[in-house]
Parts: sequence; structure tokens; C-alpha cells
Amino acid sequence: MRLPQMLAAAAAAVLSAAPTVVATPHPHPHPQPEAAAMPGLLSVADPVLDLLAMPPPEMLRTTRRSPECAAINGGELQCCRGTMAGDVQLVVWLAKLYGYKLNPNDINGVNCDGEIATCPGVKVCCQVTALSPLLSLWCQDS
Repeated sequence: MRLPQMLAAAAAAVLSAAPTVVATPHPHPHPQPEAAAMPGLLSVADPVLDLLAMPPPEMLRTTRRSPECAAINGGELQCCRGTMAGDVQLVVWLAKLYGYKLNPNDINGVNCDGEIATCPGVKVCCQVTALSPLLSLWCQDS
């Protein structure tokens, strides 16, 4: 089974385990909180995604290395509208979905592009830009 097929199978398993929510015209007067539904789902999805997670292959790392980033991490200079730590659950889940295992101390860019001259966000050097503009991974301040 190839990696895309494994990812599709894992995603299908996660989605099939998701609880179905149906709106009713007469809501229950004393609804019970369902906060445990998502952690339960994540506890099922995380081990599956852990099996697929591995350090990024060299072929997925950026090939557009920036001179400004040569001394920092050898990545590509990006303008990111936001940054998140590697331990933020959304970043962890997306990284695992795509097969990356992040360090909790990593900085990851969100909504990144190469518009450096007019950058309204944060300029960072990112080693993995294959998921841009959604995510740029393994970034450091430039």
C-alpha cells in the first residue's frame, strides 16, 4: 500500500469514527457537554498518524534556499501571517497527516508566501515549504 493510499485509509477511519450531530427543532432543555467526543477521536487518530509520521524526506524540503537563510537553517525566506509552536494540536495533527514528526519547540508558519518586500507578517526561514501557503514547517526567525 502506498503512502497516499495509507493516508486516505487513515483519514477515512478518523472520519468514520466522528460522531454524527443532528439538529432538532426542539433542543434538549439540559444538554450534556460533548467535550470528550473530540479527545476520544484524537486518541484514536493520533496512534494511527504516529505510524505514518517520520522526519521529512530530503525531496520534500525546499529547493529554493534563500541566501538570507544560509547561516540560520538553510531554508527558504517566507513571509508568514502567523506562527505557531510545534505542539499546537492543529499543527501537530496536520503535520502527522502529511507524514511529518515535529519537535514541540519548532516554529511553524501559517499562510506563508514569498512576498518579502511587502511582508505584513513575520519573516522566517523555513526548511519545509511543500505545504505552503497552509503551513511552512521547521522555521526560525530570520
